[in-house]
Amino acid sequence: MRFLRSLAGWVVIAGSTILCGLPAIPMGFVPPRGSLSIPFGRAWARMILRGTGVRVRVLHAERFAGRSAVIAPNHESFYDILVLFHILPMRFAFLAKRNLFRIPILGWSMHAAGFVPVDRGEHRRGTATIDAALRRLGRGSSLIVFPEETRTRTGELLSFKAGAALLAIRSGLPLQPIGIAGTFGVQRRGGFTITPSEVAVAVGEPIPVEGLTIRDRNEVTARLRESVAALREEARAALAYNFDRS
Repeated sequence: MRFLRSLAGWVVIAGSTILCGLPAIPMGFVPPRGSLSIPFGRAWARMILRGTGVRVRVLHAERFAGRSAVIAPNHESFYDILVLFHILPMRFAFLAKRNLFRIPILGWSMHAAGFVPVDRGEHRRGTATIDAALRRLGRGSSLIVFPEETRTRTGELLSFKAGAALLAIRSGLPLQPIGIAGTFGVQRRGGFTITPSEVAVAVGEPIPVEGLTIRDRNEVTARLRESVAALREEARAALAYNFDRS
């Protein structure tokens, strides 16, 4: 039964990607870049969430920054991306691994929407990535950066890299910490099983970076991780409270 349910879930994911990804490709190039592709992304995410039985609860949505920001959530699952598409109210792009851009339809729509490819461990391309990300932020779009850089395999919060803090400091835009709980139980890295469940997202207060320099990036990263960890625990507590009441 679990296998058939998961298989049906992956069919929903594939079908939704084709249905929403194809029209998003030409729309992504309409100025301002990515603005018209975001509705297709939201539709894609909501179709998959609904089709696989995943419900999303948002805590403190009023805390979203009133302007562009560097959005920094923890990363437990592929479903984090769907959840963010579902809840974020602003225009945004992702900082994403370059190999994702090679996936037919999905990667093409990401490129059209102006998502920024990143290569870990390559200094030359890393510099180009930062420049591209700063240009994206400069055009009024928020940018989603996973500070862990990869999905957790254990469910525990990983160490944070300094990229999100560096982008915030160089752009002068605030960091928006977000804690996500529950997606690890829905679908794990490298796993086939998809489990219907509830997910909670806690939005943190924006972290200002005015007056800071790149020498402050490690201190800002530590503050960011502390905030995301606390938000993640708050989201976990909300899920546990709902479970106890059911």
